[in-house]
Amino acid sequence: MNVKISAVSFFVVLLIASLLLMANVFVVTHFEGHLEGLFLFKNKQTGQFTLTDHLLVGNEKQLIYALNFRNNSYRMVSRLFPHHKEGVDHLHVEWHPKDGSGLVSSYFADGTGLVTYLGRYLDAEEEVHGLFVGGGLPETVESNVAYNMNNSGMTYYDGKRWYHIWCSVNEGIVNPLTGNSFTPSKWEFLGSRVEKRSDSNVIITSSHRIAINQVPLKIDRKMSFTAGEPYLNLDIKVTNTGTVPVNFNYLYGDEPWVGYYGTSLGDVGWTSDGIVEYETFVDTKTHSFIGMADLGNRLIGERPVYTNLADFIEWPQEARPDRAYFINDQNKMPQKGTKVPLESNERFLGVEWQRTLQPAESTTFRLAIGMAPFNPANGRPQKPNTTWK
Repeated sequence: MNVKISAVSFFVVLLIASLLLMANVFVVTHFEGHLEGLFLFKNKQTGQFTLTDHLLVGNEKQLIYALNFRNNSYRMVSRLFPHHKEGVDHLHVEWHPKDGSGLVSSYFADGTGLVTYLGRYLDAEEEVHGLFVGGGLPETVESNVAYNMNNSGMTYYDGKRWYHIWCSVNEGIVNPLTGNSFTPSKWEFLGSRVEKRSDSNVIITSSHRIAINQVPLKIDRKMSFTAGEPYLNLDIKVTNTGTVPVNFNYLYGDEPWVGYYGTSLGDVGWTSDGIVEYETFVDTKTHSFIGMADLGNRLIGERPVYTNLADFIEWPQEARPDRAYFINDQNKMPQKGTKVPLESNERFLGVEWQRTLQPAESTTFRLAIGMAPFNPANGRPQKPNTTWK
């Protein structure tokens, strides 16, 4: 029966595409070797139709028809956490080097797990390629339902259901002279590869290029995963390949919607000092991490009936950011002398570096990004021990 349904659906997609061609409607084909299905989109602004073999977070807004070759959302857990040895921590990786997209899943010995989707989303309506946290599988995206979208970005599986930890990253390089921001979709993708693949360790790299004030910058990214650890290591090396100095700011942040996709209800900041309920800057000289936790903000009457899940971004002191902060709107920094509660649906945490590079000079930003368990003894998250690989 499933074969018959798939065959019918396949011919329906081809029939729609054929009718569009007969009507002199231009259909762009975009096949990258994913073979996840056949998906027909229509760009609402240009009216252009696209037939492709993969589906990204953001495409659901333009989706007309979908034939998902897998279409087995109920089998997703077994796909993401292939059973090697029960009760043993292990990793699983799926990576497409041609377009720099995929996922890494970490199965924990207690039957829970953490999945990180990479380069599987749209940024400013354009595809992202490379090691950028964000996106999900077609089975999730096609449904366009917030409950299913919990399984996107970085997501935690508790053995029964999915919980959202990180959303698609808000990352970019800013020209301090013009204020122009170069987000991932604006970077030229140069290539990617899996450098190490085993049950215990996964290392992936991707390379990119952009220009600030006509000065070319090469960006080399490396992500490292270790079985049993609820976080990843990210190294971002930026090199001035031009002939004159260049100034830039680098931002890494997110409105993570911890717990449930699509809502910041319950999200508050946290540091080594405790819970943060207001917009504020965090001193990066005396702190080494910031995070968001789904605990409820008592200042605005949110009762503690949330998931108690939390995330964190950590940095080594030798590569610390120039500033870190919690805000309601990523475009509006905290104002001195004010106490504004974290209360929007876009509660945001971010870190920024300000750098000047001479010709041939490089700088590397290092982060640990992951999930933190709840400590019932003190009623707040507890950051896991991390290492810099």
